[in-house]
Amino acid sequence: MKESKYCEHCNAKMVEYKHSFSKALAIGLWRLYLTNAEVNIKNLKLTRNQWDNFQKLRYWSLVAPCYRDSGSRLNGVWKITESGREFVEKGTAIQKSVWTYRGKTVRFEGDTVFFLDVHDHQYEQREGYSNNARPHDDQEGV
Repeated sequence: MKESKYCEHCNAKMVEYKHSFSKALAIGLWRLYLTNAEVNIKNLKLTRNQWDNFQKLRYWSLVAPCYRDSGSRLNGVWKITESGREFVEKGTAIQKSVWTYRGKTVRFEGDTVFFLDVHDHQYEQREGYSNNARPHDDQEGV
């Protein structure tokens, strides 16, 4: 491992961290998506791992924190972004890994990943679900 650098002014560690998109992140995103609203993540019934890592979704711009009109942040309240919605609904790809420096995304790397690669729920819009419906044939079960 390379030796860490420290800021000459404040002595803060100057390191980048790598984060990979995981099933735990996909579950948190899915649960937020299902609410279709701005929501406090305490209401998403996440595991400790999902809760602790939920904020990492912002590194891919899949979620965003919510703010009051005054500009102050609503603690724990998040919303899904348009990119997050497209990732879930339309199968838009993201890169598997992201590097951050002091909480900000600095670069992406690795293969692309799709929502269904890490989450086993297939999303189908209401129109598609209805279009794929077919009449029941009583003879099939006989």
